[in-house]
Amino acid sequence: MADTAPHQADKRPSRYAESQERLAALGRFARFVAVVLVVVVVLWQGAISLLDIEPFVAPDPLSVGQALVQETDALAVALAYTLRSTVGGVALALVLAVSIAGLFTLSPLLSRALLPLIIMLRTAPILAIAPLLILIFGRGQTTSIVVVVIVSFFPIMVNAARGFASPKANALELMHVCGASWWQTFTRVRVPFALPFIFTGIRMASAGAVLSAMLAEWLSGAPGIGTLILEASSFRKLPLMWAGVVVSMITATAIYGLTVWMERRLSR
Repeated sequence: MADTAPHQADKRPSRYAESQERLAALGRFARFVAVVLVVVVVLWQGAISLLDIEPFVAPDPLSVGQALVQETDALAVALAYTLRSTVGGVALALVLAVSIAGLFTLSPLLSRALLPLIIMLRTAPILAIAPLLILIFGRGQTTSIVVVVIVSFFPIMVNAARGFASPKANALELMHVCGASWWQTFTRVRVPFALPFIFTGIRMASAGAVLSAMLAEWLSGAPGIGTLILEASSFRKLPLMWAGVVVSMITATAIYGLTVWMERRLSR
C-alpha cells in the first residue's frame, strides 16, 4: 500500500501537465488562427480600397460577413451535405486502400497485376471520369462519394503498402519461427508498423477531399457547398459566393488539421 500511493501521486501531476500542455497548444493555435484571419481581412479590405474594386467584381469583407450571418442555414445545410460526401468517401477509400495494400503483402503477383490498373485510374483526369460516374450513379450523393474515393484512394494505398512492407526481416522471421500465421504476423507486426504511414496517407488525401467533393457537386448539381457557390456566382450573389468559399476553406483546413493532430497523437 505504501508503494502504490506515491506511484499514483506521480501520475496525477503527469496527467495534469499533459492537459495543461494541450490547453496551451490549443491557445497558441487559436491565437495563430485569429492573427491570420485579421491579416487576411485587413489585406482584403486594403486591396478593395486601394484598387477601387467595384462590389460586383469582388465584395468587401463586411459584405461577406453579413452573408455568413444571413445565410447561415443555407450554408450549414450545404456544408453538411459536402461533409457527408467527404467523410464517407475518405472512410470508404481508407477501407479499400488498406485492404488492397494488405492483399499485396499476401501476393506480390497480385500487386504486379493490379498496381498498373490503379495507377492508370489515378492518372485519368477526374473531369473526364465524372460525367461517366454521373451516368452510372446518378446526380445524388453517391457520385460525390465515388469521386472522393477515387481521389483519396491512391495516396492512402501507396502509404499503406509502404507501411506494411516496412517491418525488418528479423521481426518477420521471428514470427515465422514462432509458428505465427499470416494473419497473426499481419495484425501484430505489419499493422503497427504501417499505422504512421496510413495516417500520412489520410493526411495527404484529406487535403483534396473537400475540393473533390465540391467538384463532383459542380458537375452533378448535388445540393452541397460546391453547388451553392456555383449558383451564387450565376445569380451574381458575390457575397454569398465568397461566404461559401470561406466556409469551404475553413472546413478543408480543419479536416487537415484534425488528421495532423491524430497523426501526432499516434506517433507519441
